[in-house]
Amino acid sequence: MAARILRIRLPLVFVAIFGMVASGDATLGTGKDLDPNSSADWLGVIAGDEAGSEIELAAEMAELFATDSPFRVVPVPGDSGLNNISRLLHDPHIDAGFVSTDVLADSETQSSVPNLAASLQVVARLCPQEVHVLAQAGIDSLADLAGKKVNFGTDGGSSAVTARTLFRALNIEVEPVALDGRAAIEQLTQGAIAASVFVGAKPMPVIAGIPANQGLHLLPVAFGAGLEAVYLPTGFDHDDYPNLIEMETEIPSVATGVALLAAASKDDPGHADRVAQLVDTLFSHFGELKKDGRHPKWREINLAASLPGWTRAPAAEAWLAQHEDARKGTQAKIEAGAVQSNLPVSQNQRDVLFEQYIEWQRAKGH
Repeated sequence: MAARILRIRLPLVFVAIFGMVASGDATLGTGKDLDPNSSADWLGVIAGDEAGSEIELAAEMAELFATDSPFRVVPVPGDSGLNNISRLLHDPHIDAGFVSTDVLADSETQSSVPNLAASLQVVARLCPQEVHVLAQAGIDSLADLAGKKVNFGTDGGSSAVTARTLFRALNIEVEPVALDGRAAIEQLTQGAIAASVFVGAKPMPVIAGIPANQGLHLLPVAFGAGLEAVYLPTGFDHDDYPNLIEMETEIPSVATGVALLAAASKDDPGHADRVAQLVDTLFSHFGELKKDGRHPKWREINLAASLPGWTRAPAAEAWLAQHEDARKGTQAKIEAGAVQSNLPVSQNQRDVLFEQYIEWQRAKGH
Protein backbone atom coordinates (compact mmCIF):
# COMPACT_ATOMS: atom_id res chain seq x y z
CA MET A 1 0.00 0.00 0.00
CA ALA A 2 1.40 3.38 -0.94
CA ALA A 3 2.06 5.65 1.97
CA ARG A 4 -0.53 8.39 2.41
CA ILE A 5 0.74 11.95 2.21
CA LEU A 6 -0.56 13.76 5.28
CA ARG A 7 -1.48 17.42 5.24
CA ILE A 8 -3.73 19.75 7.20
CA ARG A 9 -6.32 20.99 4.72
CA LEU A 10 -7.58 24.18 6.34
CA PRO A 11 -9.79 26.17 3.93
CA LEU A 12 -8.33 29.64 3.30
CA VAL A 13 -11.34 31.36 4.83
CA PHE A 14 -10.25 29.97 8.23
CA VAL A 15 -6.73 31.37 8.18
CA ALA A 16 -7.58 34.95 9.19
CA ILE A 17 -9.44 33.86 12.32
CA PHE A 18 -7.50 30.70 13.14
CA GLY A 19 -4.92 32.20 15.50
CA MET A 20 -7.44 34.43 17.25
CA VAL A 21 -9.80 31.58 18.06
CA ALA A 22 -7.01 29.12 18.87
CA SER A 23 -5.67 31.38 21.59
CA GLY A 24 -9.10 32.13 23.01
CA ASP A 25 -8.48 35.86 22.56
CA ALA A 26 -11.43 36.53 20.28
CA THR A 27 -14.08 38.93 21.51
CA LEU A 28 -16.67 36.86 23.30
CA GLY A 29 -20.06 36.50 21.71
CA THR A 30 -21.93 34.20 19.39
CA GLY A 31 -20.41 32.08 16.66
CA LYS A 32 -21.11 34.85 14.11
CA ASP A 33 -18.57 37.10 15.86
CA LEU A 34 -15.73 34.95 14.52
CA ASP A 35 -15.90 36.78 11.18
CA PRO A 36 -17.65 40.14 11.35
CA ASN A 37 -17.69 40.34 7.54
CA SER A 38 -19.59 37.09 7.14
CA SER A 39 -23.27 36.37 7.55
CA ALA A 40 -22.45 32.70 8.19
CA ASP A 41 -22.99 31.18 11.61
CA TRP A 42 -19.71 29.72 12.85
CA LEU A 43 -19.07 26.72 15.07
CA GLY A 44 -15.65 26.12 16.61
CA VAL A 45 -14.46 22.52 16.92
CA ILE A 46 -11.49 22.33 19.28
CA ALA A 47 -9.15 19.46 18.48
CA GLY A 48 -5.57 18.53 19.39
CA ASP A 49 -2.01 19.73 18.88
CA GLU A 50 -1.43 21.51 15.56
CA ALA A 51 0.98 18.72 14.61
CA GLY A 52 -1.43 15.91 15.50
CA SER A 53 -4.19 13.93 13.85
CA GLU A 54 -7.20 15.46 15.57
CA ILE A 55 -6.74 18.87 13.95
CA GLU A 56 -6.63 17.16 10.55
CA LEU A 57 -9.83 15.25 11.34
CA ALA A 58 -11.49 18.51 12.41
CA ALA A 59 -10.32 20.22 9.20
CA GLU A 60 -11.80 17.41 7.12
CA MET A 61 -15.09 17.76 9.01
CA ALA A 62 -15.06 21.45 8.18
CA GLU A 63 -14.76 20.67 4.46
CA LEU A 64 -18.22 19.08 4.54
CA PHE A 65 -19.67 22.58 4.79
CA ALA A 66 -19.82 24.34 1.42
CA THR A 67 -18.18 27.74 1.03
CA ASP A 68 -21.60 29.32 0.42
CA SER A 69 -23.24 27.52 3.33
CA PRO A 70 -24.95 29.71 5.97
CA PHE A 71 -23.18 27.59 8.56
CA ARG A 72 -19.43 27.03 8.79
CA VAL A 73 -17.07 25.03 11.01
CA VAL A 74 -13.64 26.26 12.09
CA PRO A 75 -11.09 23.74 13.45
CA VAL A 76 -9.23 25.06 16.50
CA PRO A 77 -5.97 23.63 17.91
CA GLY A 78 -6.30 22.31 21.45
CA ASP A 79 -4.99 19.52 23.65
CA SER A 80 -7.78 16.88 23.57
CA GLY A 81 -7.67 17.24 27.34
CA LEU A 82 -8.46 19.64 30.18
CA ASN A 83 -8.09 22.77 28.07
CA ASN A 84 -10.61 21.40 25.58
CA ILE A 85 -13.03 20.57 28.40
CA SER A 86 -12.72 24.08 29.84
CA ARG A 87 -13.33 25.75 26.49
CA LEU A 88 -16.24 23.44 25.69
CA LEU A 89 -17.89 24.53 28.91
CA HIS A 90 -17.01 28.23 28.94
CA ASP A 91 -15.87 29.56 25.55
CA PRO A 92 -18.79 30.83 23.41
CA HIS A 93 -16.74 30.22 20.26
CA ILE A 94 -16.33 26.49 20.97
CA ASP A 95 -19.40 24.29 20.52
CA ALA A 96 -17.80 20.86 20.01
CA GLY A 97 -14.44 19.27 20.70
CA PHE A 98 -12.24 16.21 20.83
CA VAL A 99 -11.53 14.80 24.30
CA SER A 100 -9.55 11.66 25.14
CA THR A 101 -11.36 8.97 27.11
CA ASP A 102 -8.21 8.72 29.26
CA VAL A 103 -8.77 12.34 30.25
CA LEU A 104 -12.49 11.80 30.89
CA ALA A 105 -11.70 8.86 33.19
CA ASP A 106 -8.75 10.47 34.94
CA SER A 107 -9.28 11.05 38.64
CA GLU A 108 -7.63 14.49 38.46
CA THR A 109 -10.05 15.53 35.71
CA GLN A 110 -13.04 14.33 37.69
CA SER A 111 -11.91 16.18 40.82
CA SER A 112 -11.20 19.42 38.95
CA VAL A 113 -14.44 19.40 36.93
CA PRO A 114 -17.33 18.20 39.14
CA ASN A 115 -20.38 16.62 37.46
CA LEU A 116 -18.49 16.37 34.20
CA ALA A 117 -20.72 13.62 32.77
CA ALA A 118 -23.73 15.86 33.29
CA SER A 119 -22.04 18.88 31.72
CA LEU A 120 -20.83 17.30 28.48
CA GLN A 121 -22.67 15.15 25.94
CA VAL A 122 -21.41 12.80 23.24
CA VAL A 123 -21.78 13.85 19.62
CA ALA A 124 -19.87 10.77 18.42
CA ARG A 125 -17.49 8.23 19.83
CA LEU A 126 -14.53 8.38 17.50
CA CYS A 127 -11.60 6.08 16.76
CA PRO A 128 -9.01 4.58 19.10
CA GLN A 129 -5.94 6.76 19.56
CA GLU A 130 -2.61 4.96 19.37
CA VAL A 131 0.15 5.58 21.91
CA HIS A 132 3.41 6.49 20.14
CA VAL A 133 6.66 6.56 22.11
CA LEU A 134 9.32 8.14 19.91
CA ALA A 135 12.89 7.74 21.12
CA GLN A 136 16.51 8.54 20.35
CA ALA A 137 18.90 5.95 18.96
CA GLY A 138 20.27 3.77 21.75
CA ILE A 139 16.94 3.61 23.59
CA ASP A 140 15.52 0.18 22.83
CA SER A 141 12.74 -0.26 25.38
CA LEU A 142 10.53 1.68 27.76
CA ALA A 143 12.65 0.36 30.62
CA ASP A 144 15.67 2.16 29.11
CA LEU A 145 13.90 5.46 29.80
CA ALA A 146 14.11 5.09 33.59
CA GLY A 147 15.57 8.26 35.09
CA LYS A 148 15.68 10.05 31.72
CA LYS A 149 13.80 13.08 30.39
CA VAL A 150 10.62 12.08 28.56
CA ASN A 151 8.18 14.52 27.03
CA PHE A 152 4.61 13.86 28.18
CA GLY A 153 3.07 16.71 26.20
CA THR A 154 1.47 19.91 27.44
CA ASP A 155 0.08 19.78 30.98
CA GLY A 156 -3.48 18.48 31.13
CA GLY A 157 -3.44 17.33 27.52
CA SER A 158 -4.37 13.86 26.33
CA SER A 159 -0.76 12.78 25.80
CA ALA A 160 0.25 13.97 29.27
CA VAL A 161 -2.57 12.08 30.98
CA THR A 162 -1.92 8.90 28.99
CA ALA A 163 1.86 9.09 29.47
CA ARG A 164 1.46 9.48 33.22
CA THR A 165 -0.90 6.51 33.31
CA LEU A 166 1.37 4.39 31.10
CA PHE A 167 4.60 4.84 33.06
CA ARG A 168 2.79 4.53 36.37
CA ALA A 169 1.27 1.21 35.29
CA LEU A 170 4.71 -0.03 34.22
CA ASN A 171 6.42 1.23 37.40
CA ILE A 172 8.99 3.15 35.35
CA GLU A 173 10.10 6.46 36.86
CA VAL A 174 11.09 9.08 34.30
CA GLU A 175 11.64 12.84 34.39
CA PRO A 176 8.59 14.31 32.63
CA VAL A 177 8.83 17.46 30.55
CA ALA A 178 5.95 19.37 28.94
CA LEU A 179 6.43 20.27 25.26
CA ASP A 180 4.13 20.49 22.28
CA GLY A 181 4.63 18.08 19.40
CA ARG A 182 6.96 20.07 17.18
CA ALA A 183 9.10 21.28 20.07
CA ALA A 184 9.42 17.68 21.26
CA ILE A 185 10.74 16.54 17.87
CA GLU A 186 13.28 19.37 17.92
CA GLN A 187 14.41 18.48 21.44
CA LEU A 188 14.70 14.81 20.48
CA THR A 189 16.90 15.52 17.48
CA GLN A 190 19.11 17.76 19.62
CA GLY A 191 19.46 15.08 22.29
CA ALA A 192 17.88 17.23 25.00
CA ILE A 193 15.27 14.56 25.82
CA ALA A 194 15.37 10.78 25.49
CA ALA A 195 11.82 10.20 24.24
CA SER A 196 8.42 11.76 23.68
CA VAL A 197 4.93 10.33 24.06
CA PHE A 198 2.39 11.20 21.38
CA VAL A 199 -1.22 10.05 21.56
CA GLY A 200 -3.20 10.30 18.34
CA ALA A 201 -4.75 8.53 15.40
CA LYS A 202 -2.13 6.86 13.23
CA PRO A 203 -0.60 8.03 11.05
CA MET A 204 0.18 11.21 12.99
CA PRO A 205 1.53 13.98 10.71
CA VAL A 206 4.26 15.02 13.16
CA ILE A 207 5.67 11.47 13.18
CA ALA A 208 4.99 10.60 9.55
CA GLY A 209 7.03 13.61 8.49
CA ILE A 210 10.23 12.56 10.28
CA PRO A 211 13.01 11.75 7.76
CA ALA A 212 14.44 8.24 7.77
CA ASN A 213 17.92 9.50 8.65
CA GLN A 214 16.85 11.49 11.73
CA GLY A 215 17.97 8.80 14.19
CA LEU A 216 14.56 8.49 15.82
CA HIS A 217 12.39 5.38 16.15
CA LEU A 218 9.19 4.12 17.75
CA LEU A 219 9.52 1.99 20.86
CA PRO A 220 7.42 -1.16 21.33
CA VAL A 221 4.73 -0.96 24.00
CA ALA A 222 3.82 -4.54 24.79
CA PHE A 223 0.20 -5.33 25.62
CA GLY A 224 0.51 -6.90 29.05
CA ALA A 225 2.55 -6.19 32.15
CA GLY A 226 -0.27 -4.23 33.76
CA LEU A 227 -1.56 -2.57 30.60
CA GLU A 228 -4.21 -5.11 29.67
CA ALA A 229 -6.65 -3.57 32.17
CA VAL A 230 -6.02 -0.03 30.97
CA TYR A 231 -5.56 -0.06 27.20
CA LEU A 232 -6.34 -1.89 23.98
CA PRO A 233 -3.73 -3.74 21.89
CA THR A 234 -2.67 -2.23 18.58
CA GLY A 235 0.51 -1.70 16.57
CA PHE A 236 2.35 0.09 13.77
CA ASP A 237 3.80 -1.14 10.48
CA HIS A 238 5.54 0.14 7.35
CA ASP A 239 2.29 1.44 5.83
CA ASP A 240 1.74 3.66 8.87
CA TYR A 241 5.24 5.14 9.02
CA PRO A 242 7.34 4.12 6.00
CA ASN A 243 10.22 6.41 7.01
CA LEU A 244 10.57 4.79 10.43
CA ILE A 245 9.47 1.16 10.06
CA GLU A 246 10.90 -1.39 7.66
CA MET A 247 8.63 -3.50 5.49
CA GLU A 248 7.19 -6.65 7.09
CA THR A 249 7.96 -5.23 10.53
CA GLU A 250 5.35 -4.66 13.25
CA ILE A 251 5.83 -2.59 16.39
CA PRO A 252 3.30 -3.40 19.10
CA SER A 253 1.61 -0.62 21.03
CA VAL A 254 -1.59 0.20 22.89
CA ALA A 255 -4.50 2.55 22.28
CA THR A 256 -6.94 4.69 24.19
CA GLY A 257 -10.12 6.34 22.88
CA VAL A 258 -11.40 9.78 21.90
CA ALA A 259 -14.87 11.28 21.61
CA LEU A 260 -16.41 14.34 19.97
CA LEU A 261 -18.28 16.16 22.75
CA ALA A 262 -20.48 19.21 23.20
CA ALA A 263 -21.62 21.13 26.27
CA ALA A 264 -25.03 20.08 27.54
CA SER A 265 -25.97 23.76 27.83
CA LYS A 266 -24.41 27.20 27.44
CA ASP A 267 -25.30 30.84 27.97
CA ASP A 268 -25.74 31.13 24.23
CA PRO A 269 -29.18 30.47 22.75
CA GLY A 270 -27.62 29.44 19.43
CA HIS A 271 -25.40 26.70 20.86
CA ALA A 272 -27.92 23.86 20.61
CA ASP A 273 -28.88 24.83 17.05
CA ARG A 274 -25.24 24.93 15.94
CA VAL A 275 -24.58 21.50 17.42
CA ALA A 276 -27.71 20.16 15.71
CA GLN A 277 -26.53 21.52 12.35
CA LEU A 278 -23.08 20.00 12.92
CA VAL A 279 -24.64 16.62 13.66
CA ASP A 280 -26.93 16.73 10.63
CA THR A 281 -24.15 17.63 8.21
CA LEU A 282 -21.50 15.35 9.72
CA PHE A 283 -23.76 12.31 10.03
CA SER A 284 -25.58 12.79 6.71
CA HIS A 285 -22.33 13.19 4.75
CA PHE A 286 -20.17 10.84 6.77
CA GLY A 287 -19.54 8.67 3.73
CA GLU A 288 -17.58 11.55 2.18
CA LEU A 289 -15.03 11.26 4.98
CA LYS A 290 -14.40 7.59 4.23
CA LYS A 291 -13.22 8.22 0.67
CA ASP A 292 -9.62 7.88 -0.48
CA GLY A 293 -7.50 10.88 0.37
CA ARG A 294 -9.13 11.42 3.75
CA HIS A 295 -7.59 10.34 7.04
CA PRO A 296 -7.94 6.52 7.19
CA LYS A 297 -9.34 6.64 10.71
CA TRP A 298 -12.74 7.80 9.42
CA ARG A 299 -13.27 4.26 8.09
CA GLU A 300 -13.07 2.87 11.62
CA ILE A 301 -15.80 4.98 13.21
CA ASN A 302 -19.29 3.73 14.00
CA LEU A 303 -21.55 6.75 14.54
CA ALA A 304 -24.04 4.64 16.48
CA ALA A 305 -21.45 3.51 19.04
CA SER A 306 -22.14 4.70 22.57
CA LEU A 307 -19.77 5.89 25.29
CA PRO A 308 -20.74 4.05 28.50
CA GLY A 309 -21.58 6.40 31.34
CA TRP A 310 -22.14 9.37 29.05
CA THR A 311 -25.30 10.80 27.48
CA ARG A 312 -25.57 11.19 23.73
CA ALA A 313 -26.31 14.72 22.54
CA PRO A 314 -30.05 15.08 21.76
CA ALA A 315 -29.33 16.05 18.14
CA ALA A 316 -27.22 12.91 17.63
CA GLU A 317 -29.81 10.71 19.33
CA ALA A 318 -32.58 12.20 17.16
CA TRP A 319 -30.59 11.72 13.93
CA LEU A 320 -29.86 8.09 14.75
CA ALA A 321 -33.50 7.48 15.66
CA GLN A 322 -34.54 8.82 12.24
CA HIS A 323 -31.90 6.73 10.47
CA GLU A 324 -32.35 3.33 12.03
CA ASP A 325 -30.11 1.79 9.38
CA ALA A 326 -27.18 3.60 10.99
CA ARG A 327 -27.79 1.57 14.15
CA LYS A 328 -28.54 -1.74 12.45
CA GLY A 329 -26.07 -1.61 9.58
CA THR A 330 -22.67 -3.24 9.34
CA GLN A 331 -20.44 -2.14 12.21
CA ALA A 332 -17.51 0.07 11.32
CA LYS A 333 -14.09 -1.11 12.41
CA ILE A 334 -13.29 0.07 15.91
CA GLU A 335 -9.77 -1.10 16.57
CA ALA A 336 -7.70 -0.42 13.46
CA GLY A 337 -4.27 -1.79 12.81
CA ALA A 338 -4.41 -3.94 15.89
CA VAL A 339 -1.92 -6.71 16.46
CA GLN A 340 -3.97 -9.63 15.20
CA SER A 341 -2.65 -12.20 17.63
CA ASN A 342 -3.91 -10.08 20.51
CA LEU A 343 -7.42 -9.31 19.23
CA PRO A 344 -10.61 -11.37 19.02
CA VAL A 345 -11.35 -12.57 15.52
CA SER A 346 -14.80 -11.12 14.86
CA GLN A 347 -15.73 -7.44 14.58
CA ASN A 348 -18.53 -7.94 17.11
CA GLN A 349 -15.99 -9.23 19.64
CA ARG A 350 -13.76 -6.22 18.97
CA ASP A 351 -16.72 -3.89 19.52
CA VAL A 352 -17.55 -5.63 22.79
CA LEU A 353 -13.92 -5.38 23.89
CA PHE A 354 -13.89 -1.64 23.26
CA GLU A 355 -17.21 -1.18 25.07
CA GLN A 356 -15.82 -3.07 28.08
CA TYR A 357 -12.66 -0.96 28.00
CA ILE A 358 -14.60 2.32 28.03
CA GLU A 359 -16.84 1.01 30.81
CA TRP A 360 -13.76 0.05 32.82
CA GLN A 361 -12.29 3.54 32.36
CA ARG A 362 -15.52 5.14 33.53
CA ALA A 363 -15.88 2.94 36.60
CA LYS A 364 -12.27 2.91 37.76
CA GLY A 365 -10.61 6.09 36.73
CA HIS A 366 -6.78 6.04 36.82
